[in-house]
Amino acid sequence: MVTVTYPAADVRDTARLPWLPAGAERALKARFGGAVDGYALPLTHSADRAPVRPGRRPVLLHSPGYQSDRTYNTLVIEELASWGYVVAAVDHPYNSGEVEFPDGRVVVNRPDDAGDEARTAAVAVRAADLRFVLDQLTVLDRGGNPDAEGRPLPRGLRGALDLTRVGAFGHSRGGAASASVMHLDKRVRAGIDLDGALYGPVVEHGLDRPFLLMDTAVHDGLDKDGSWQPFWTHLSDWHRCLRLADADHNSFTDIVAIGPQVPEAVRRTLQIGTIPADRAVAAVRATVRAFFDLQLRGRRDTRHLLWGAAPRYPEIEYIAG
Repeated sequence: MVTVTYPAADVRDTARLPWLPAGAERALKARFGGAVDGYALPLTHSADRAPVRPGRRPVLLHSPGYQSDRTYNTLVIEELASWGYVVAAVDHPYNSGEVEFPDGRVVVNRPDDAGDEARTAAVAVRAADLRFVLDQLTVLDRGGNPDAEGRPLPRGLRGALDLTRVGAFGHSRGGAASASVMHLDKRVRAGIDLDGALYGPVVEHGLDRPFLLMDTAVHDGLDKDGSWQPFWTHLSDWHRCLRLADADHNSFTDIVAIGPQVPEAVRRTLQIGTIPADRAVAAVRATVRAFFDLQLRGRRDTRHLLWGAAPRYPEIEYIAG
């Protein structure tokens, strides 16, 4: 399942999409044993099947974290679309959290954290998913319809994808998938890993294209994560490591914004740190956009933020690179 988010030409008379469809929402709430049943999940700012604003735009692939859904970075994805990117957010059935199909069937996560071998295999499947989606976006841009059920595509999507400017980003295991797909597919020109351990051949081989790592003090990737240091030493193009201050693992996702609204007993399990939600969202949005603006659009005016030197975003700290 994939959601394609893009700049819309007109959103009148179109329904706003929910953060999760109804079946996936029920499955997510079931994970918490009734503790959040009385809480409504938000609507997004995205309009369902709105016509596409004219223009040829860079394309970003997004992979969510383990047990997370493709909607978990909606706040970042919608921001990117508002600045002229097309973002394809990909669910990975059985490795994402709750994947709802058009017929209402919901596939939930199958735990695979038995060890590095299982995690490596899962990341390899995710990377294959991303390559498949990129192939299908090529079909779509040429006027084909890759939808499995042949549903009509939004008007204007054909020809809107600049597939010479493709990036990939993800949170946690999705960040590992972004690195892996870059190792496998030269079409992906730049990538970001938001606080994810790395797996597979890319750890020892590195990359010859720009890559950004971003972590937290809790993770401390270059010092404490055994996969980051060998990967780092084998990066031969632009590379940098930044940190989100006062954050924890899920501060990079929409959970940081939803978390303060749920019961404290649930909130303590969400790994959102002490950073205020609005500051976390603003900092992550700005960092992801600045990186892709630099690497895919050649906008060098955004570089100061990537040095951890932007007065507007003191939460972004420079670590290395």
